[in-house]
Amino acid sequence: AYRTLVGSSRGGSQTVVIDLDQGQEIRRLAMPGLPHLGSGIAWNWQGRTVMATPNLKDAAVSVIDTTTWELVRRIPTAGAGFFLRGHEGSPYVWTDAFLSRNRDTMQIIDTRTLEVVRTIRPEPGRTAGHVEFSHDGRHAMVSIWEMDGALLVYDAATFQLVKRIPMVKPSGKYSVINKITRSSGTSH
Repeated sequence: AYRTLVGSSRGGSQTVVIDLDQGQEIRRLAMPGLPHLGSGIAWNWQGRTVMATPNLKDAAVSVIDTTTWELVRRIPTAGAGFFLRGHEGSPYVWTDAFLSRNRDTMQIIDTRTLEVVRTIRPEPGRTAGHVEFSHDGRHAMVSIWEMDGALLVYDAATFQLVKRIPMVKPSGKYSVINKITRSSGTSH
């Protein structure tokens, strides 16, 4: 409902939650690893809304309950990540290890179990990131962020590559509909 603001500082290990209607801080969370909140997404998990964010300095995705503002889980990943995306039509979220030596790795997390269910290396040795879903959630698009890169289109249910479209360092906002409408699993 856009009533709360969640923020962190580059040097800090805490995240602050501010109630915008009250104009005051309502919670502080210990969250080392520098959460990349701009890439945070939300979905329903076990009857409550959770928010998840990759961490810029830690190999984990942090999952927070947005009612109690408590850390629900830290999901270990292949490396510090920059992007995390899902779609309300998919039970999976995709995250990268963009800021680590495993920058060629994408991991797929089941939103029902909060566990990594698949690790893929789209193009070994080449940076993979900027994941975005198609507007209907059937496809996940992954950037190979290189000068001779590509946009890779995956079947979001089977994780199989559907198409490779050559591009120069594609950076993803590939679905306008996901950006102009409120959809669970995308960031705004």
